[in-house]
Amino acid sequence: MIWSRTGLQRSVVVCWLALVLGALVVVTPGLVPAASGAVPHVDATTSWTVYHGNALGTGADLSGVTFSPPNHAWTSPVLDGQVYGEPLEATGRVYVATENDTIYALAANTGAVLWSTHVGTPVPSSGSGNLLPCGDITPTVGITGTPVLDVGRGEIFAVADVDAGGAPAHVLVGLDMYNGTYRMTSPVDPPGQPTPAILQRTGLNLSNGNVVFGYGGNDGDCSTYSGWIVSVPEGGGTPGYYQAVPIGHDGAVWQGGAAPEVDAAGNIWTTTGNGSSSLPYDFSDSVLELSPSLARTQYFAPSTWSFDNSNDLDLGSSPPALLSNGTALQVGKSSTAYLLNQSSLGGISSPTNIPVCGSDSDGGDAISGTVVYVPCGNGVQAVQTNPLSTVWHTSSGAHGPPITAGGLVWSIGGSTLFGLNPANGATVQQVSVGNADNHFPTPAVGDGLLLAPGNDQVVAFTGSAGLPGPPSPPPPAPPNSSYWLVASDGGIFSFGNAQFYGSTGALVLNRPVVGMASTSAGNGYWFVASDGGIFNYGGASFSGSEGGKPLNAPIVGMAATPDGGGYWEVASDGGIFSFGDAKFYGSEGGKPLNKPIVGMASTHDGLGYWLVASDGGIFSFGDAGFHGSTGATHLNKPVVGMAATSDGLGYWLVASDGGIFSYGDAAFHGSTGAIALSKPVVGMATTRSGGGYWLVASDGGIFAYGDAGFSGSMGGLPLNRPVVGMASAGP
Repeated sequence: MIWSRTGLQRSVVVCWLALVLGALVVVTPGLVPAASGAVPHVDATTSWTVYHGNALGTGADLSGVTFSPPNHAWTSPVLDGQVYGEPLEATGRVYVATENDTIYALAANTGAVLWSTHVGTPVPSSGSGNLLPCGDITPTVGITGTPVLDVGRGEIFAVADVDAGGAPAHVLVGLDMYNGTYRMTSPVDPPGQPTPAILQRTGLNLSNGNVVFGYGGNDGDCSTYSGWIVSVPEGGGTPGYYQAVPIGHDGAVWQGGAAPEVDAAGNIWTTTGNGSSSLPYDFSDSVLELSPSLARTQYFAPSTWSFDNSNDLDLGSSPPALLSNGTALQVGKSSTAYLLNQSSLGGISSPTNIPVCGSDSDGGDAISGTVVYVPCGNGVQAVQTNPLSTVWHTSSGAHGPPITAGGLVWSIGGSTLFGLNPANGATVQQVSVGNADNHFPTPAVGDGLLLAPGNDQVVAFTGSAGLPGPPSPPPPAPPNSSYWLVASDGGIFSFGNAQFYGSTGALVLNRPVVGMASTSAGNGYWFVASDGGIFNYGGASFSGSEGGKPLNAPIVGMAATPDGGGYWEVASDGGIFSFGDAKFYGSEGGKPLNKPIVGMASTHDGLGYWLVASDGGIFSFGDAGFHGSTGATHLNKPVVGMAATSDGLGYWLVASDGGIFSYGDAAFHGSTGAIALSKPVVGMATTRSGGGYWLVASDGGIFAYGDAGFSGSMGGLPLNRPVVGMASAGP
């Protein structure tokens, strides 16, 4: 979760997440050029950010783009696992998740991978390593439900089923939608629930700043489980849980992969599957309306609910179709369509109904006026709700959850995407989507593209709008909210508008990295190893190093000159090594020290520097003024780093417990000195304005104070090696 107080924000996740989440992998190929004839993005309102396009799940594209015919635009590279969710689109990017626990962003104009983030180790579901009691998703279960985008936050959310050391666990992750870096993680297993027995199958939705989704069971309803609705603050925090069946068990919230629907007031609409009870009524096989706080406000169950329970006739194989006239249509496995009043669902009752489908209805409907297009297993069926009657039942082979776009009803059957006439269900268009589909696949429309999921790829088609332009650049981050972290293996983690320029995370180093510095323009960085080796990236120039040379003591830090034309390295004995236009102004090398040197900082003009020892002793050289120290003060924990103010007339020292000591014109903005930390603080960096600072812990947790903005952290996430330092990326 994100834990916050005034002036303090930090990612905090229960420690077991370190066991279950995989390494961060960001794929960053070169800029993707606009294709010939590309046009700008159609309209900000044409994005497809949630299952079936909007919070009510109507499946309606209102952009006016037609696909007669649909022209093949691109097929994505083969992804690293099966795709069970619906593709999403926003900002010129197509988002898709796999059963290998990987989230991808593809360029909408070319299908090229912009980034991919592997968020965990998926749960083995077949063979000798199978961790699940039953199910039909193999060989692994990872991300099954359709993610959800919050474009305003620039974030994508997904629930990953992960192998937590031999036991399944479910984790909500929030990633930056522009670069795939972590924003938040939260364990979301319902209390007391045996995790192998549940499957996060529904799509995700947003309600009043919360991510909402459902749990059901694996195919076969084996083991003992309960259906759940979960609500988690987007910024992180304690999840809320609603147990769908308070007595007995089962009552899956799965909806054929559709997301719980959210109305304008933030109320959550969902359905439940069959339960274990015949009497008393247990809220299984029901339509439920929940408040944003997950309080049940009303419900409907057919008078046949007990019989339906006994015969696996889930009412909850599809969500309710919420029509704009205040009615709702519910179809499940019983081949019955119930017409309901949204303002008074009726409890256990026998409302107006008609026979439909003749088979299961699985997944989200599409709504056009008073007509609902139902995903019957034997073919999409059109149902008129005013008055309640059937209109047509297609024999085309199209049976997947439908959407409407460009005057046609689009549905997938097998490996074919069909465009149906909404008046009679006749096939108007049909195109191949390649390899065979997975269960209940549904197309999407975004930025003028018709998108279809295949088994492990996404296929895109253009229509009257042609290809979109290249992906939009990320919006500028707020001032003072961009920074890098560096791990001891040279792995780099970028946040805010800080760009990734390279790292040594995949290389074998002679000695561990111990610190970093950035250019004043924020267009590059250096990091230094304990043998004095320098690694430079972006606009940071190489001016020399101590790598390969004999040292009396290991290097512990570095600082760069203001113009980026040079830098200093400092050793634990206070020895200074100058490179480029960095001048030598003196050192403590060869002199007795009470405690070893742990870091350094440069003055604003580059004509001096300070060294700091672990007891807080300060050594000033050049035009660096002495403003005080803790050298003679008893400390609770040792000092681990320092930073200077923008005018060079003050500095801060930071201890491993996050205690801050301010001198000169350096203002105190807060500290973690009185807070229990998961891992020790290892360094700090100041904002370019000098009005705030960040502290970084060895687990990558970030603490922001003053005008330093929080843009994410690695706190609670798995690291190959501990974080050892950080640097500001500019305004």
